[in-house]
Amino acid sequence: MIDLKEILINSNYKKETEELINIANLAYKYWETYWTGFNSTYVCEEILKDFENLNDFKFFIYGGFSSSQRSRIACFRGDSIPEEDALKNNFPAQGIKINGNFLFDNATQDDFRSLLIENGVNQSKVGDIWTIGDRGAQGIIDNLDIEHLDEKIFYLRDVKVKINVVGTDELQMPSGRTKKLVNTVEASTRLDAIASAGFRVSRTKIVERIENGMLRLNGSKVNKPTINLKIGDKLELENKGFIEILNLEMTKRERWKVKLLRK
Repeated sequence: MIDLKEILINSNYKKETEELINIANLAYKYWETYWTGFNSTYVCEEILKDFENLNDFKFFIYGGFSSSQRSRIACFRGDSIPEEDALKNNFPAQGIKINGNFLFDNATQDDFRSLLIENGVNQSKVGDIWTIGDRGAQGIIDNLDIEHLDEKIFYLRDVKVKINVVGTDELQMPSGRTKKLVNTVEASTRLDAIASAGFRVSRTKIVERIENGMLRLNGSKVNKPTINLKIGDKLELENKGFIEILNLEMTKRERWKVKLLRK
């Protein structure tokens, strides 16, 4: 069994790490593959760093398609490693289509995700959600406890939508987000200034998201936009990916030249 306290001691993602420890113990005991719930792919990669020296276990990150922003971690014994194709083919998820006419009432990924959560789906069971023009959205969802959604009518604000549960092979998978260097000059190193520039979201909206707990700094939720950042800090904004601060340099005019990696 894994020493829970030893692993958790330095983790920035204690809830997610504890879940992985629990399924690792199951995988070791029953010689089967177990999966965590959905988390951001970046978080999955970060928490696995704490498990690198556990040779009795192996892990696999997957979210339903190669460039997914939300993924699950599969855990299995190191002496019983399944083929990657088998893991993908047995990935415990379904596709979901949310069809409606949003021509005059645009909706975002957050709106569609909230619709699912408000109708009984735990957040950890929802993978990527992406919009399909003005026709609604598609996404990846855990394959358990979703029968109540299939072929049902719901309302997103005033728009009537119909949800269909389908195979993931029936989805129009989104194009992947590529890594990008962002160079900007800001008046300060405040969280709201750098997050706004890095995620390409207005200052007002980024402050709202920070105050609503939608942004993580080095793995922890923060709600104060005035925090000053430093080189190496990593930001995660829900549904917007991640940015890492590569360099901060004061200019002659006492402004900050900021270099970011967005992924």
